[in-house]
Amino acid sequence: MEKKLVSGLILFIILFIVLPYSAVAADENFLKHTSSGNAFGGGEDLQINQDIQGDLVLAGSQIEVNGNTGGNFLGASGDIIVNGNVSGNILALGGSIRINGNVGGDVAALGGQIILSRDSVVEGDILLGGGEVTLDGIVNGNGEVSTSTLKTGDDFELKGNLALQADNYPPNLNDKVGGNLNITQVNAKEESYESVTKGFSIFSFILRLLASLALGLILIHLFPGFVGGLAELVKDSPLKAGLLGFLTLIFLPVLSIILLITFFGWSLSILIILLLALALLIATVPVKLLAGEIIYNKILKKEAGKLMYYLVGAVLFAIIYEIPFLGGLIRFIALIIGLGAIVVWLATRARPTD
Repeated sequence: MEKKLVSGLILFIILFIVLPYSAVAADENFLKHTSSGNAFGGGEDLQINQDIQGDLVLAGSQIEVNGNTGGNFLGASGDIIVNGNVSGNILALGGSIRINGNVGGDVAALGGQIILSRDSVVEGDILLGGGEVTLDGIVNGNGEVSTSTLKTGDDFELKGNLALQADNYPPNLNDKVGGNLNITQVNAKEESYESVTKGFSIFSFILRLLASLALGLILIHLFPGFVGGLAELVKDSPLKAGLLGFLTLIFLPVLSIILLITFFGWSLSILIILLLALALLIATVPVKLLAGEIIYNKILKKEAGKLMYYLVGAVLFAIIYEIPFLGGLIRFIALIIGLGAIVVWLATRARPTD
């Protein structure tokens, strides 16, 4: 269940990748290609008929992919149809998800209705969660499915193990699974109660992450030089920035309190508090951007733009923040480092030049 929620969370994030691009063309479909062969798109009714060399990331009301994808496909939409072949993995979130092509990696999907058609072949594993799941293709890996109703076609075959949570499923399911079959009969009322109790914390986690993503992606899109400059300052001297940020976090509130008790200093005190609050709001953005860049370049051995770097960093930090004690410590360290970088940046700009 946790894996399914993580997959859904990742797909919600996709929506924010295309917002900066689609904002300038709200009534038009938009597809942007990067130098590395990846493509990002958004719009009302997207139909991709061309082949994509790298990853394909789409968000819209309706998505239909007819071309082949050389990397991963990530999609969030009301209706998703993948007719082409995907060399990598598929991550999909939608009301209706239908996969007709072959998949070289894994398939992770959340939706009201999920269909693997009789023409589809999945080389890796499947991780599916939906109201109704129909399996009629070939899966060469393992499967984990959570659904109210599971349907299988005559051509369905899963060669690995299958872990199933369902109310209804075919009686001959064991004949179609080559490995172990583990079925958990789900009581609809009990599942509903458990989902409500767990839903609040998950929902708040998603909201916090989406708020962080929206803030960071907007800042990077509107002020790329400013955010990039802060990230460089963090990269050059994180210890110095952290120490300066810690001192600033102590000094400015004390200064504002002193000014507040004076007759003429109260307006300046309020201004300092507002500026500090704004700085704290954006302080972790350059830290997440730098962390995402390091991970993407060093671990994934790829290069991308600032938006993708921030996406990776924001997700990483959101997960780390959930770790007891360590998450709070990392949050505080990232905050003071980013705050210190802002102070250095402002001081550099305020320094008189000859």
